Amino acid sequence: MGVMDSIIWVMPVLLGCLPCSLSSDMSTTIVYLSSQNLSSVPDWLSPSTEALDLSCNHIQALGEEDFHQTSRLWFLNLSYNAIERIDQEVFRSTQYLELLDLSHNKLHSLLDQRYLLMTPNLWYLDLSFNEFVNMTLGVEFSNLGKLEDLGLSAGVIQDEDFVNIQRLHLNSLTLYVSVGTSYEGGSLTNVDSKKIIISTKFDCDLAILEDALTSFSEVEIVGITGERLGRVASQRKTIRATHLDLASTTTTWKHFTSAINILLSSSVKHLSFTGLTFNNMEVGSKVSLLSNMESLSVRQAIVTVFIFSQQMLYDFIINTPVRNLTVAQSPIIHMTCPETRSPIHMLDLSDCALSEKVFSRGGGSESVIECDTLVSLEILLLKGNNLQDLQQLSSRVQLMDSLGYLDLSQNKLTYQGEQGDCVWSSNIVHLNLSSNSFDSSVFHCLPKTVIELDLQNNDITVMKTDILKLESLEILDLTNNRFHDIPDCTAFPNLQRLLVRGNSLQSPSLDFLRTCPKLQDLDASHNSFICTCSLRGFASVTGETMAAQIRLLHWPRSYHCSYPEAWKGTLLKDFSLPAISCSTGLLATTILVPAVALVIAVAVLCRQLDAPWYMGMICQWAHTKHRGRVNRDRPEDLQGVIFHAFVSYSQRNSEWVKGQLIPKLEGGDAGAARHGLRVCHHERDFTPGRPIVENILQCVEKSRRCIFVLSLDFVQSQWCHYELCFANHQRVARGFDSVMLILLEPLPLYLIPSKYYQLRNMMSRRTYLEWPQERAKQVLFWANLRAVLQANLPTEPPWRDG
Repeated sequence: MGVMDSIIWVMPVLLGCLPCSLSSDMSTTIVYLSSQNLSSVPDWLSPSTEALDLSCNHIQALGEEDFHQTSRLWFLNLSYNAIERIDQEVFRSTQYLELLDLSHNKLHSLLDQRYLLMTPNLWYLDLSFNEFVNMTLGVEFSNLGKLEDLGLSAGVIQDEDFVNIQRLHLNSLTLYVSVGTSYEGGSLTNVDSKKIIISTKFDCDLAILEDALTSFSEVEIVGITGERLGRVASQRKTIRATHLDLASTTTTWKHFTSAINILLSSSVKHLSFTGLTFNNMEVGSKVSLLSNMESLSVRQAIVTVFIFSQQMLYDFIINTPVRNLTVAQSPIIHMTCPETRSPIHMLDLSDCALSEKVFSRGGGSESVIECDTLVSLEILLLKGNNLQDLQQLSSRVQLMDSLGYLDLSQNKLTYQGEQGDCVWSSNIVHLNLSSNSFDSSVFHCLPKTVIELDLQNNDITVMKTDILKLESLEILDLTNNRFHDIPDCTAFPNLQRLLVRGNSLQSPSLDFLRTCPKLQDLDASHNSFICTCSLRGFASVTGETMAAQIRLLHWPRSYHCSYPEAWKGTLLKDFSLPAISCSTGLLATTILVPAVALVIAVAVLCRQLDAPWYMGMICQWAHTKHRGRVNRDRPEDLQGVIFHAFVSYSQRNSEWVKGQLIPKLEGGDAGAARHGLRVCHHERDFTPGRPIVENILQCVEKSRRCIFVLSLDFVQSQWCHYELCFANHQRVARGFDSVMLILLEPLPLYLIPSKYYQLRNMMSRRTYLEWPQERAKQVLFWANLRAVLQANLPTEPPWRDG
């Protein structure tokens, strides 16, 4: 379909999002009345109506007064009605009408469209799929001096049919034809149009295709078959078109390869296929080495046979001698390396099913040979595939000496340091790694020559100090990651633009300013800023000192406080706290003297009333009660308990639980083995076939303690919520504290959903263990945790009995 066809069909979709009423709040008033079972144009239309959709109704005629009140109308869709008659005065009041769709109606003659005399500003007109026998255009069409896009269909197309539009300079002419359409050769020579679109559901007269390729510079053919494609291509000596677009084409591999080889030496510079279907994959021709073509594009290609040589398909495509090659939105799983030095400068393999083995030669038990013939390649697009290993992928492109732009976004790429070093092409300056699965390790596997690096939508939390130094990097996009502070520029001394939009910045410091001397633009918008004393420095200099040094993007409208509630929604530029509330010295000076006087007065009063004696007694009583409650593990209380602890955690924290927590408690090292602790782990101890809730309840009842590994992911898990509720009920039933909280990462109370009110209460009333990042502190962490869990349980678990 042409550009204007897209506009016409997108507009109803856009209008469909609105109710069937007028929108007075919009600059353009839209009325959507499609499929309303109307038999005439409504008489209640507002004078402010500018866009009107009356498609898919039962209107049979347009009268003189139908649009007299809509003088501002510029878009009118009347397709899919039953219109037989149009009054010549119907558009007298709509002088601004620009787009008119009258397709799929019952108009009878193109010679009698007098209403067009009232539409001098019309630039889009679709009259296709009416009941026109002849395509002879009346003199009224010569009045359409601004017409750019015209859609037509008729049973007979003859010479001189287009005489009345030969002085118009169209952008596109769309003809809908079929096998029954009669065409007289040379009829299209009177049309002055940049592009012609021939749409057919079945093969049409070859003469119309020949005239199209001879008379127009841009040709689009919809619905052609493989045999007809070959016959069209065989006319290469008379072809004058430079752009040929083929849509919804069904062909065989033999016809396809033959047509490509013919068109390579024709006048066609840009050839594209959209919706290409191969129904036979018999061996075809090898690709020609002679070519005048600059670009070949294949999108949405499918093969309907199951057994064929994929190598044959890949080799033909990659060896096509063109400058720009696109194979996108197609289920190919590999692409081979060109046999000889390739002229390809731009290669687009987006939205396929490629792995990191792409371009390699050899595989399996054979050694992999890297591709060394894509030496002219400058732009490589591999987004939306099945790429997973960044280190291997770097090897695939290391010999592409001219490669400067590489897009690897929307894949499943990861990198771990133990995978080995990455070896890149020496000229990559733009690298897009967005929407993958990278963590901080990715900074050890980047090309040193990169100038613009896109890492948005990953899982990066921190910028480590031992990362690869990128001297050339100027633009770094870290949007939608998990940074808690603005990263510094120690490894990027020439960084000019830094984007940390949509991260986890809460109280960012200004330390990065010392290491970013060349930074010009910073985007820290849409973060969850905590407006307390720790943010006071950042908020106070952001609009003054920082603005003088760098440009803060989206300031101030996209910088808001998210906590505490008193400041929530406040712009950072309006946030301020008194100096006394954030200064220890001032605060001490203000309250120390009154506090000391108050303490002395209270002490004297308590001395007179003998209060210390009473307080001592009360504290001693409370301490005795507490000690008795903690040490009351009687045998009857532990009846049926076989585990020291049940572990509840989010699946995204499983690596820490299985790699750190369980080995340390159960005996993964010598230190833990002495304690003989038994941990209930759902992957091992849940009974197969039993409902999950029943498994959770049984394991909680058989465990002396319940350990909850808290993180941002924990409070988003429904199963973790169930486990927390069951554990809380057990605590109440047994009469002693059986819940242990381990904080794996910072978890402010305001980030905990309201349904976790029990967790909020626990965190505010009890002490919890925080996982330390420093290795030296972790020894004390494990010692404290094992001491709390240690107990002599009367029963052995079933999996240890044997």
